[in-house]
Amino acid sequence: MNLPLLFLLLAGACAVGTVPPARRVARAGESPKSPRDGPGAPDQIELADDIELFAMCLTSGLPVSAAARAVSSAAGNSTVEHWRRIANLLAVGVAVDRAFLDVEHYPGFSDLARLVRRSADSGSAVAEGCQDLTSHLRQKAADQAVARAERAGVLMSIPLTGCFLPAFLVLGLAPVIIDLGADILSR
Repeated sequence: MNLPLLFLLLAGACAVGTVPPARRVARAGESPKSPRDGPGAPDQIELADDIELFAMCLTSGLPVSAAARAVSSAAGNSTVEHWRRIANLLAVGVAVDRAFLDVEHYPGFSDLARLVRRSADSGSAVAEGCQDLTSHLRQKAADQAVARAERAGVLMSIPLTGCFLPAFLVLGLAPVIIDLGADILSR
């Protein structure tokens, strides 16, 4: 085996081995989650589905606590802990606006908390506002997916620029320029 290649492979293995496993799987810009951090940010599509179910439960006549309990049993993976916490707080008699206080800093949940608080203060219907909220969350998730796809298209062009363009210059243009230069010098 080629000795420089062996050293390169060994250096790469050592570099990967020094990175803690939690940092290897964390996304760029994110810090790794520890168990004490609690549940993470909810997925916008799952949250939209959960809010839609919450609105259906309220429309059918369930109180907010029973609706939150029903949603917590059917919630998605990224939202289930948030809904369980809300349902448990409501089950022990915490006021509705206080039960949603823990999730107010998450996108989507903040709008729902504001909607529920406004309903508790003024008596407006929560279910009607939930429909607008779910359509907004779904549109936001679709926009983020399009942005990620566009970013991926740009990132996929980097190898094309870095590999194929120099190869075209060296293998395509260089022989033509050398041939033209040789024709000019021979005259």
